[in-house]
Amino acid sequence: MDATITLSEHTFKLLAERADRIKRPVNEIVEEALEQYLLPPHPYVEKVDMTSGMRPVIKGTRIPVSIVVGYIRVGESPESLAQKVIPHISLAAIYDALSYYHDHQEEIEAEIAENEKMADPKYLRDRLGDEDFGRITGQVR
Repeated sequence: MDATITLSEHTFKLLAERADRIKRPVNEIVEEALEQYLLPPHPYVEKVDMTSGMRPVIKGTRIPVSIVVGYIRVGESPESLAQKVIPHISLAAIYDALSYYHDHQEEIEAEIAENEKMADPKYLRDRLGDEDFGRITGQVR
């Protein structure tokens, strides 16, 4: 369901100035600000600017929420992640990342689809060229 929220001129101006300063669309900045105040808080998740855009990660790390979801999909449990796979991440942070996923499922699914596309060998070969692709994959020495 789409809803309309009316911001005061002053608030919109502040958000527009921030968007201009960091070279991002104002609607993205407004949506992020509203999410921050209207959605349940996630104390272990923060959004950081990565080369592929703003991505939710476990705070203080570069581990995206989408990676945690990926591990769960291949059969890891939150406990095994915290104990064996990424032991420097607390179990609470793992569960918060999963909670974030359920609150922002469309966003995370889009990120996962984008990552899968980028990992496709054809995509990599097209991006890197035959020689570099061969070197990276061990097909050419």
